[in-house]
Amino acid sequence: MEAKERVQLIREGNQAFNAGDIRKAREIFLKTGYQDGLVRLGDHFMYDKRLPMLAFGYYKKAGRQDKVDEIFQRMIMALSEWLGKDKFKSSEPSPSQAANQEESVKELNPDDFKVHPILKAKALEILNGRK
Repeated sequence: MEAKERVQLIREGNQAFNAGDIRKAREIFLKTGYQDGLVRLGDHFMYDKRLPMLAFGYYKKAGRQDKVDEIFQRMIMALSEWLGKDKFKSSEPSPSQAANQEESVKELNPDDFKVHPILKAKALEILNGRK
């Protein structure tokens, strides 16, 4: 694909996204490999639609490992809350525990994970709604 054609398609994709035509934007962003557009799609599904597994795919395609890691950490936090912290143990040390931990298994500490405040609030909101 020529650079000029790619630029024009990206413009069309951005216009479609801004107009709410997510399907068309998706098709164009995937065709052109436009990473910023893929991240915007991921953000749309993550924050607007609350569909983290769909967002995961777009973040992965865009090469945004930080966003992928954030979803994993959010899932771990939600699972530990759901199961109860006393039942959820980590078999591998967190980065902050690695220097002091030998072979023993320690309890998972949610503070060891970096989770976006909005994601944390939404996860807790969902979990509190199920109780």
